[in-house]
Amino acid sequence: MPRSLTFRFQALRTNILFGPAATLFISANIANAANLVFNMVFARIMGPAAFADLTLLLTLKLGILSFLGALQFAFAELTAKEGKIHQSRQRAKAISWRSLKFSIPIMFIVIALANYISGTLNFSSPLALCVLALAIPFFLPMVIYRGFTQGLIDLPKIIFSFQAEWLIRLFGSLLLWRMGFGLAGIAAAVGLSILAGLFCSMRKEDVKPLRPRKGPALDPQTRALGVVAVPYLILQMAQVLVLDSDILIAKASSSPETAGLVAGLLLIQRVFFFAFLSCSTILQPLVAAKKDVQKSPNELLMLLGAISIITMCSIVIILPNSDLIVRIMLGGEYLALSSIVWISALTGAVFIGSHLCAIYQIAKGKSFSAVVVLGFGVIQFISLSLVNHFFPEIGLHTYFRLKLLIQIACAATLIGIILMPSKIERLIS
Repeated sequence: MPRSLTFRFQALRTNILFGPAATLFISANIANAANLVFNMVFARIMGPAAFADLTLLLTLKLGILSFLGALQFAFAELTAKEGKIHQSRQRAKAISWRSLKFSIPIMFIVIALANYISGTLNFSSPLALCVLALAIPFFLPMVIYRGFTQGLIDLPKIIFSFQAEWLIRLFGSLLLWRMGFGLAGIAAAVGLSILAGLFCSMRKEDVKPLRPRKGPALDPQTRALGVVAVPYLILQMAQVLVLDSDILIAKASSSPETAGLVAGLLLIQRVFFFAFLSCSTILQPLVAAKKDVQKSPNELLMLLGAISIITMCSIVIILPNSDLIVRIMLGGEYLALSSIVWISALTGAVFIGSHLCAIYQIAKGKSFSAVVVLGFGVIQFISLSLVNHFFPEIGLHTYFRLKLLIQIACAATLIGIILMPSKIERLIS
């Protein structure tokens, strides 16, 4: 083997990125598989129309967590750059306590507006929305503590948090559904899973009650958290637009049955996106901690290459077996989706590529890529809304193919943005 290839292979094998990334990838996909089982079970139990309501409920929850996820990445970046564990832990504790001043009033506002929100989105259970709202005070503390463990690359706590969350959500939902609590019971299990994810990210001393006057003061770095979070917030807004806006469009303007089919497609799309999201969890703190911000993006490109290979192998399996996959994942009522399954799967994989590129750039202090992802997300939302309004007969196949093309253009743009400076540096040197 040539010396250069041998060196690259050894560097890849010993690189800190790939050991933690592989471990977290396996753990995240155990949780991902459990979430898939959750949706497979309830898609069959509920039928397309009711499953669309469940998907909308989960979309609202994921939408909130997506926006707050900006703080998770920002907190991870500060923790990785500073390397001061005690200071970061005190900051997490202070922010979590002070967030209750805002989250508790928001909880009551959502409960008060539950009937209005449900009517606007054609959602059948305002009670379920109220039950989920009870977990709102715990959303931000969970993402803050997950950001803390992410910045330290504390794999045991990250993994424990992920596994505890899906265990409570899956088995709690099944139990409460069987007991006759309906969609409100599922909402309660989802809220309890948020609590489980929070507590499994904390230590014993973090659980002790806090009093505002005794809590640590907000230092300049804590106030800077908001500034650091801005590009991540932009990226999370893009994620909501790309992954979640379809169900909102369908619920607002399509029949319950069509909305149920869209919910099935979004499930497949999310499976492919969240299967690889753990790569961002590892890549971001490693890049943020490096002093040489001009470093070649070899690690990013290797991750993208691995994702591409896994995705292509999956598509090769999906194409000839799409009917079987739909039957297994969703049930016979969703067979109309057979010809679209591969499109939805590929869209999720392409978007995680864009997400990784943006995370890589943001961690290097370059936020423009987040704006690019949001820009394409806005283009997608406006384009698909107009298509759905003026050409309602266009069909789901063409609708989701247009979405895929927009996301391919986004990923290609971001890769070009990253590779061009590296190419110029090589030419100069």
